[in-house]
Amino acid sequence: MVPTLPIPKLHLEYRLWMNELMFAKEEINIFEHHLENVIDDDNTIEVNAQMEHFQNQFICHKEVIDQLKHDLHVAEKQLVGYVKQVSGMGLDYIRMDNHVTLRDRMKTFRKIYEELKNDFRRFEVECI
Repeated sequence: MVPTLPIPKLHLEYRLWMNELMFAKEEINIFEHHLENVIDDDNTIEVNAQMEHFQNQFICHKEVIDQLKHDLHVAEKQLVGYVKQVSGMGLDYIRMDNHVTLRDRMKTFRKIYEELKNDFRRFEVECI
């Protein structure tokens, strides 16, 4: 059985996820800027290889964020379309599938992104 949530809670969850993704993307921009400073300070082959690794990871994560944001936007549009169809029926009492796939993708993103941040922090410490 797929768990369900009231429509207002689904909408709130989408908004929170979207804000979380926008924050992560901004954080990656900060990491990229900081990476440039690290490179300027230490230009060894090993550091350059690590730098390239993190640049690639940051690009990949931003692509994942963009795809998640797109998919969340599509899901939110579908929710809005459904709400328009059932308007006047008391939205707090209508429960819907809580998009298990999106929830799992967000959970996976959080885990992988947290690992990236920890790896980058270790790299920063090694370069100091």
